[in-house]
Amino acid sequence: MQRSARNMRRGFKSSIFLFPLLTLMILVQTITGCARKNDLKNLPKANFVVFQLFYSATIVAADQSKQIDTNIDCFSAAGLNPVIIKRSKGPEIVDALIGGSADFGTLANTPLVFQALQGTDIAIFATIHSSDHDIKVIGHKSAGITSGASLRKKRVGYVGGTFGEIFLNRYLAKHGLGRGDISLTSAGPAQLRDLFLSKSLDVIIVWEPLIQDIMSDPAIAKNEIFFDIDRSIYTGRIHLVAKPQTLRQKRKEAESLVKALICGEELTQNNPDKVRKLLEAWLERDPDTLKEVFTPGDFHIELNVPILTKELESEAEWARDAIFSGKTQIPSDFSKYINTSILEAVAPDRLIKR
Repeated sequence: MQRSARNMRRGFKSSIFLFPLLTLMILVQTITGCARKNDLKNLPKANFVVFQLFYSATIVAADQSKQIDTNIDCFSAAGLNPVIIKRSKGPEIVDALIGGSADFGTLANTPLVFQALQGTDIAIFATIHSSDHDIKVIGHKSAGITSGASLRKKRVGYVGGTFGEIFLNRYLAKHGLGRGDISLTSAGPAQLRDLFLSKSLDVIIVWEPLIQDIMSDPAIAKNEIFFDIDRSIYTGRIHLVAKPQTLRQKRKEAESLVKALICGEELTQNNPDKVRKLLEAWLERDPDTLKEVFTPGDFHIELNVPILTKELESEAEWARDAIFSGKTQIPSDFSKYINTSILEAVAPDRLIKR
C-alpha cells in the first residue's frame, strides 16, 4: 500500500510537469501554424491553374512541403502565396489563362501550339515534367485489336486538343493509317475510360494513371487487352506558362513560383514515396495506386530552348495540316513563345539557350 501510494504521488508530480509541457507544445504548434498563415497572407498572391494529374507532383510537393520535411516550406521561402486551381484538361487551363482567372498555369506543347496558330500568345517559362513513356494505346482484342494496323475501321477515342491528339496522328501514320480510316470520338480522360470499359470504344489513346485504373478493373480480363507503348513517337512535356503581359506585370511572382517548384523537385527526388502518397491524396486516389507509374526522374525544372523550339515547330506543321486543314499561318519564330529570363534569373544552370 505504501509503495502504491508513493507511485501515485510520483505520477501526480510527473503530471504536474507533464501538463504544462504538453500545453506549451500545443501552444508552440498553434503559434507556428498561425505565424505561417500570417506569413503567407502577407506574401504576393497568384492564381495558379494546374493539371489534376500526376504531372503536378512537384507542385504538390512544394505546396505540402511541411508534411514532407518540417524544416522546409517551399512557397513561403520563395515568397509566394499561390491559389492552386485544379483542372483535368489543357483547354480548360487555356480558358483560365486567356480569361484572366489565372495568372500562371501548366500546359503541354499541343494546346500552346493550337493557341499560337490562332494568334493567341501564351509563353513558356519553364518545363516541369518530360516523358516519352506516358501516352499509351489500349484496345480490346475481342474487337480485333492486335496491332497498330488493326485500328482500321475501329472506334477510337482520344482527348482532343491535347498531346494525345498528336500522338494519335503520328501513331496512325506509322501504321499506314489516317484519321479517315477510323471512327473518332473526342472526350475527357475519365469519359474515355468509361466508354472503353463499356466497350463503346474499341481503342483509346490515354495516359497514366487511367491505364492502370482500367487494367485493375475487375471486369477486365488482362489477357484480352492489347497494350502498346511507342517511345519513339512523342516526348510529352509539361510547362509553366503565362500570358506575356502577365510575366511582365508579375515577374517577381513568376520567379518565386519557379524557386518554389525547384524546392518541390528536390523534395520529390529525395522523398519519392512521401511525395507520391501526398499526390495520391491530392488526386483523391486510393493509397499506392500511383506506385507503378510514378517516376521521380521525369520531374525536372529546366528549359531547353533548341529542343523545345524544334518540337513546337514540328507540332505546328502537323496541326496546320491535320487540324486546321492548311488554313492557318505557322509563326516564323517560335522562340518568341519561350521566355528565358525567368529561369535565367532564378537558376541559370537549368537553362540551355543553344
